[in-house]
Amino acid sequence: MINKIKYRIIILLAMLSFTACQNDDIVSANIDAMVAEPGDLLNQAFPLNKVRVEGKGLMGLKRITLDNKIDISFNPNYNSDKAFIFTIPFDEKLGSRFGVQPITFITGNGSVTKNIEILQPVPTITKTIPAVATPGFPLEIEGTWFYNISSVTLGGKALNYTLKSSSSIIIGLPANAVSGSELVIITPGGTAKKTIEFATLILVSDFDGNGTRTSWNAYGDIDSFNANTTGGPTGNYATLAWTGSTANGYNGSSAGGGTNFLSATNKDATKTFIDIDVSANVIGAQFAIQLNTIDGKDYGYNFKVTDLNWTTKTISLADFKDNYGFGQPATALDASKVNEIKVGIVQSDTPNPSIIKFDNIKIRYE
Repeated sequence: MINKIKYRIIILLAMLSFTACQNDDIVSANIDAMVAEPGDLLNQAFPLNKVRVEGKGLMGLKRITLDNKIDISFNPNYNSDKAFIFTIPFDEKLGSRFGVQPITFITGNGSVTKNIEILQPVPTITKTIPAVATPGFPLEIEGTWFYNISSVTLGGKALNYTLKSSSSIIIGLPANAVSGSELVIITPGGTAKKTIEFATLILVSDFDGNGTRTSWNAYGDIDSFNANTTGGPTGNYATLAWTGSTANGYNGSSAGGGTNFLSATNKDATKTFIDIDVSANVIGAQFAIQLNTIDGKDYGYNFKVTDLNWTTKTISLADFKDNYGFGQPATALDASKVNEIKVGIVQSDTPNPSIIKFDNIKIRYE
């Protein structure tokens, strides 16, 4: 009996010794290095970099958490006791940020927390909207990594801008901006640059004495016309009133013809636009814009006022029609031959009386 007890004690001690040896073989999770690829950055990474984690006791990876709030997905097939790989995420909605932040790894052998620095990438400019800018008009800049912008300049001069998102900003172009100027966006990540080309912009008239056409007169069934009405948003403006007369069947105002507004190379109507500031006394007042060419052709575009406040109406020459705007699309319109712009009121389908107001007429070629 005593011998049996001795044998049992010996067996129990042997089992305890074996278990202790097994426990001695278990290695707690430990991380020696985090290496970003490409570039072999140590304990640093850019968003979307793959990071190779090296250490011991890393088998059975269960969870990776960045900055105590962002769970990182990983492929368990790329997990060994000495290494695994994951990709740095970046999601504004989840609170991603740049800078040094904790990252926690939970494995089958415990958890370990290290610090990693998320670096801000260099910003890029991919395109502008529109592709060809116009002095005095806003310009949207699309790109990447527009975070923590410190300055936006054009030709070395600071610009006001509105940040729409991390991939889009809107800048206000000065009226005296020069084509070929360099746009520069600076962030902590670096600098993005792009040469900005500007459209050809011709001021027809601002009714303050500036432009290629300054002496305006009216004709036809008008009640009154004043090319020097005071109190506009940018100075004087023109006012044309129609009170129902149909003696002539038409009306309008013009500063006459003359030399072509655009050069002979600016032919494409789809790249040519008229910008005109408009208002009226009543919703529904209908503008009639007429273009005459150096070779005696005429085209028209009609539109109704939908807002009594001053607004800028932009019209593509490709949208003009022949027969004073009531005919077929002006497919043969050569923008380089336009030498006169007339502004009037459509006498049909318009309120009586109608008083239209207009200012700052420009022709723009992109």
